Amino acid sequence: MHNMTPVERFPSVRSLTRPPSTPSTALAEEPSSREDRNRECSMHEALAAVIFMGQLFSLMPIIGYGPGSDPRNVTMRFLSVRFVYGCVTLLIMLTLIGMLGAYTAEASSFGVQQASSLVYYAIIVFFMVELMLLARNWSQIMGRWYVDELPFRSASYRPPARTLPFHRMVNLIAFSVMFFAFLEDTLNFCSAYKLNELHIRYCPHRSGFWKNFFHREHPYVLRAIPYHPVVGWTIELTMRIAKFTWHYVDVFIICLSLGLQRRFVQFNERLERLDGQPQSQSVWRGLRLDFVRLTELVAFVDERFSKLILFSCANDMFFITVQLFNSFDLKPITITTVYFWYSLGFLIARCFLMLFVVSSISRASERPIETLRRFPSSNWNLDLRRLCDAVATSENALSGKRFFFVRRPLILAMAGTIITYELVLLDQVKKIPDTTKDCTF
Repeated sequence: MHNMTPVERFPSVRSLTRPPSTPSTALAEEPSSREDRNRECSMHEALAAVIFMGQLFSLMPIIGYGPGSDPRNVTMRFLSVRFVYGCVTLLIMLTLIGMLGAYTAEASSFGVQQASSLVYYAIIVFFMVELMLLARNWSQIMGRWYVDELPFRSASYRPPARTLPFHRMVNLIAFSVMFFAFLEDTLNFCSAYKLNELHIRYCPHRSGFWKNFFHREHPYVLRAIPYHPVVGWTIELTMRIAKFTWHYVDVFIICLSLGLQRRFVQFNERLERLDGQPQSQSVWRGLRLDFVRLTELVAFVDERFSKLILFSCANDMFFITVQLFNSFDLKPITITTVYFWYSLGFLIARCFLMLFVVSSISRASERPIETLRRFPSSNWNLDLRRLCDAVATSENALSGKRFFFVRRPLILAMAGTIITYELVLLDQVKKIPDTTKDCTF
């Protein structure tokens, strides 16, 4: 056994559990009893409300997604309203990037504020495009996930103890985060509104309130397009969609990670229910194949979503540092101060929540080895030993294009980096001038 290659030691689950089949055949293997279907919903079903929430803001333009839907029937049609909606939003964002780039190129200076604006627009466009590409292959992604998690929806695996039903837990976390994101956007608008009132008080322009508001918020647009209320509100609506996208990607990654982490928890709880008692070799063989199935699923998900994780982590770290840089400036009014510190706190909390949930996959996948060590050596056989080897050597963690793996030590490393950066800023930062009373336009 010690001379076996890794492929021989950990063969593909599909080659051991069933002959090659079409997706239709594989999905037909789902338990048919009402009791089994109600035990645990699939990842495909748990994401339904999250996908619908994204579609309200032009993301994930897929159709055929609903309660009890088959993942094979989910498609992205180029002539659908959802796809056209997403393309129009993306086109507007690309136009805004072009206007902002031209405006920045002609500016007399280039600093942190200008750089952060360009990065913000660029990352939003990347997220929109990446989610559209994922939507194009969503039926294949969810079809594979659907098949691999079928054993964990059977009577052998119960839902984790003392937890909410899976779909409720996903919805609770997703909608809670997006509620705080909505509150942050509301404070942002209130801050901009009050700053505009203050600006008009010191600079009595002949233009109306909303034209002045739009000029302060989006001067690069008025440089290319004459002001019109329709243009103003279209841009503002697009900004709301962009801000939603900025938050939604972290929520999306959190929900996917919850699905993987939950299956590893179910696996470990089944081991604990065995209570160290002797089991037949067929039981250990089934458990080993289920664990290898999970390991293959983690690798599959990492291959599809690691780019999104990489840019999400980079985006969060960049804007945390930018906001820390801006924290040294005094704010002209109270609502602006409240918005700024709420925004910074929410950004840090959202980032570390995402890292914590993603890292919980790795932590949950390591727990079975602790449970297996409690079984007496008299119970050991070849399949149990191979299961222990699989648990001990598998890399069950999502990554950022394999530049880094998201595990618990990464959270501490990022926190240390942020603290170090803040200490450096204490001695180096220069105050950015307040433009509230700038009446040059």
